[in-house]
Amino acid sequence: MIKCTPCHGQTLPGGLLSAAFPIRVRPDDQADFHRRLLGALLGIGLIPAPLNGLCDNIRDQPQPLSEVTVFGTSDSVLQQPKSITVIDRQAILNAAGNSLIDLLAREANISPRSYTGNDKYCGIDIRGMGDTFSSNVLILVDGVRLNAPDLSGADLSTLSLGQIERIEVIRGGGGVLYGDGAVGGVVNIVTRKAKQTRTEIYNSHGSFDTFDSRLNAALNTDSIRASLNAAHYQTRGYRENTFLDKNQLNAKLAYSAGQAVELTGSFRMHDDEYGLAGPVDIGAIGDSRLRRQAATPYGGGETHDYAGDVGAAVDWGKTGKTQLKLAYRYRDNPYETANYWSPDQSAVNPWRNAFQHRELDLRHRFDLDIGPVGQNWTFGYYRRIGSVARHENGTDIPTQSQLQQADFDNRSGFVNTAWYLPIPLILNAGYRRDSFSLQREANKYDLVCRYAPVFPFQPLGCDARWLNQSRGTAGWRSYAADLGLTWNVNDRLTWYGSYNRSFRNPNPEELVLSAPDIQPQRGNNWETGWRARSQDGNELSLALFRMTNQQEIYYDNSVNRNYDETTRRRGLELAGKFHPRADLTLSGNFGYIDARFADSGLRMPLVPELKGQLGLLWHATSRLSLSVSADYVGMRNNGANLAKDVNEARLKAYQTVDLKAFYQLAGAEIFAGVGNLFNAFYETSAYGGAFYPMPGRQAYLGLTYTFPTTGDTP
Repeated sequence: MIKCTPCHGQTLPGGLLSAAFPIRVRPDDQADFHRRLLGALLGIGLIPAPLNGLCDNIRDQPQPLSEVTVFGTSDSVLQQPKSITVIDRQAILNAAGNSLIDLLAREANISPRSYTGNDKYCGIDIRGMGDTFSSNVLILVDGVRLNAPDLSGADLSTLSLGQIERIEVIRGGGGVLYGDGAVGGVVNIVTRKAKQTRTEIYNSHGSFDTFDSRLNAALNTDSIRASLNAAHYQTRGYRENTFLDKNQLNAKLAYSAGQAVELTGSFRMHDDEYGLAGPVDIGAIGDSRLRRQAATPYGGGETHDYAGDVGAAVDWGKTGKTQLKLAYRYRDNPYETANYWSPDQSAVNPWRNAFQHRELDLRHRFDLDIGPVGQNWTFGYYRRIGSVARHENGTDIPTQSQLQQADFDNRSGFVNTAWYLPIPLILNAGYRRDSFSLQREANKYDLVCRYAPVFPFQPLGCDARWLNQSRGTAGWRSYAADLGLTWNVNDRLTWYGSYNRSFRNPNPEELVLSAPDIQPQRGNNWETGWRARSQDGNELSLALFRMTNQQEIYYDNSVNRNYDETTRRRGLELAGKFHPRADLTLSGNFGYIDARFADSGLRMPLVPELKGQLGLLWHATSRLSLSVSADYVGMRNNGANLAKDVNEARLKAYQTVDLKAFYQLAGAEIFAGVGNLFNAFYETSAYGGAFYPMPGRQAYLGLTYTFPTTGDTP
């Protein structure tokens, strides 16, 4: 499976790497202070004077796979009429790889997409959204959107596996609970809470000069839970100019005022620098040397991403529970595809994308019993307001620089309910109403000259200033709906069926360059499936689905517009986990997607029809374990094949094998692994003759250490 972070995993003690391996930066880089701060934090992790106590096992206890959270509430997976996968902390630690993208891409009908071979400009496609995956798959972190209000989607490079407690994958439309853009699926990433007072350090070193250092610290008292995650990651990359150098800091705080009130807050800071190597011509893609060369040896950029939120939860007893979350995010991303890192800085005319937005999410949930029918109800209100700006051809170059900007306001209200009938049936229903409005304008940095008032009108001088080129407004109303039925045949077998309607508004960046008649897209999703679980923990699930989207939004190489044809996706997901022996776990999944334009029958580009995975986890001894994953991704259409008369080369099917061994000793775990064991050549993105090769074989070695603690809280 793809390694979007070739060696992104658990780690050796230390903060020495930042000093020992110089970072590729420009002298005026404003992120230098943050690098020094994070390097110092990681260095502190080397001092064995942490929090008190004793902890015999560095691994947290696994979370039950039967729970999925919806903004702080938890419901049994067996009660949901959807195809859901929950990856708990134990599964994350036992995985054969060590990157977030790699972990997600092993699941049924989840495909990786990457342009760099690391986790920058890398994402996941759920149920065959193809080239529009970044706007049709919604990524949440603790219930807050990670997707940017532009075409970049969710930047998964801002996360590390060390901070993640659990990942919930909810396939299909989720517009009622999650709103705009929840079309192909939703991934909710739940970060680790301070269950115990403890300190952990991670460090690993691998191929392509990859280093990963992390510090995790947590404090748990009767009323306060606090956690801190600091990380530094750097890699030279598989190809020339695919380096990535990133630093991040995450902090969480929760205060319980008695049993009924909890106040929370969090802060996240991420800075990175990266190279953009560009594509490889199809004629060189099979050559082991040429496929690693850069088409743009000086292309690249940097990201400065800062986010925070505060929240409150109040339990009113029989009248229910109210939850409020206020969030803010700012991101600045200057980049240039050819000369950003050129020694001749005068040649750099970078583009610059920036946005800021504020979110409010308010929900109230309560239980209600009417005779033999048990009910729960959730009412919610959501609002997000913000602005997006895109500088083209530099920020202040007369007659060249342009500025596209927009202010947006998205608000919606919803209701969702579940009815538990006297017979073993659960009825789910929900409705959401959404409104979206936007004001946009285009400006150009141009010269305004003054002339003498008399003939021959000699020029007196010119000033550069921003001049407005155009203005416009847009606004729409959309709705989402859910209806589902779950039948618990017995304690071990469940059937479900559901229908949902989803929507996606054009985002502000799409509207900057769009057809005048662009409209929100609408989706309809039908799904049915079975889930079975044996007494000894074996699991098997099957889901069948059909999705149609009307007015799906896409870029036609000139403007963003709606497809004239309805798009149709249908397929299945089969997944299982088996325990033939107490020390052995076998797992596997298979996905099939038939994604086409409904009228012409043309296959959707960049969607693999077949996908499968087989996994093995063997606890050879009480201390030594081995994890293996074999993955298959089928052929997919070239991204340029949008018409029947276009027949660019398809992306070939590929198979990869990853393995990882880990050995536990007291508070330490030593691990080693190999990704893409047989050095398969493959790509996940291609447009015409431009292909983007993924990394070959890579190895890594590392260590995780948990300092002894006492007074652990269960």
